[in-house]
Amino acid sequence: MGNLILLGIDRNNMAMTFTGALLSALLAVLVSGGIGILQKSKHKMPITAALLAILIAIGLAPIFQTNPSAQKITIAGKLGSEPDILINMYKQLIEENNPRAQVMLKPNFGKTSFLFNALKSGEIDIYPEFTGTVLESLVKVPAEQQNRRLSPEQTYQTAKDLLVRQHRLTFLPPMAYQNTYALAVSQDYAAAHNLHKISDLKRVQNQIRAGFTLEFTDRADGYKGLQQHGIQFSHLSTLEPALRYTALLNGKIDLVEAYSTDSDLKQYRLTVLSDNIALFPSYQGAPLMKTEFAEQHPDIVNALNKLAGKISEAEMTEMNYRVKVGGEKPADVARDYLQKNGLINDKGK
Repeated sequence: MGNLILLGIDRNNMAMTFTGALLSALLAVLVSGGIGILQKSKHKMPITAALLAILIAIGLAPIFQTNPSAQKITIAGKLGSEPDILINMYKQLIEENNPRAQVMLKPNFGKTSFLFNALKSGEIDIYPEFTGTVLESLVKVPAEQQNRRLSPEQTYQTAKDLLVRQHRLTFLPPMAYQNTYALAVSQDYAAAHNLHKISDLKRVQNQIRAGFTLEFTDRADGYKGLQQHGIQFSHLSTLEPALRYTALLNGKIDLVEAYSTDSDLKQYRLTVLSDNIALFPSYQGAPLMKTEFAEQHPDIVNALNKLAGKISEAEMTEMNYRVKVGGEKPADVARDYLQKNGLINDKGK
């Protein structure tokens, strides 16, 4: 009962707190009535003392049993290998800092809106989110800040400020890599046409065969953005996401949009064109949690902050490849990275 009250307060769960308080009140009434009955007996003093001792023990038990260091922490991830790797990193960092922590993982828990609502409701405590996603989908960006090109640092700071202001959520400092859109061609095509950066596409816009998803063709940070920079393809096909790489490998198209940490980029040895026109927004990942949770668990914040500024795009792509193509376990890949970079001790697998 005491545990219910404390756990309810900790999780900001009023129903749990009320239930614990109600049960405690009922216990007090029952014990009080029992004492009244027993006081009428000839053995009232010893029995009364025993009941009082029991009551005190029940009341004090939560104080000794409730151990914040052993509190259960739930971390969820979106769909795919990358979120699965990240949440395993979170778990291992937290447990390295506090071996008594009980961390539960919920991999492939759902899409953005589902995880965001689960976080706000208290169903989960932490999940990895991306700066660009926050500004695009999770907060209301003031009119004066809309349609501005932001640096990665500005994107993060804006997302962080709006999250705490609008939702009382804390966004920890992000990792280094960007999981944003990218444009890719085969190595042979890049070599044959001397393609290194996005602006180079203007030279081949009348001959290159582009294959984009329907969403990308309609995005301001997609094909519409390319058109604003004077790049318009004479040969453009719209494809389902799952068919892009197959079409490229089969020679039906020459250019695809991708995500910058896709394992397919490594698997098919594609060349990613550098974004020298600042077409794509910043998408840096970082742990997201309730501000109340962050304030109550500074040790967890400190543990997760070890990832700030870590992991390059090449490293994340390689880890995705090891899980998605190589079949390795996300936990093993996560541990390997953390150990190699001195973020956790090498205790063996």
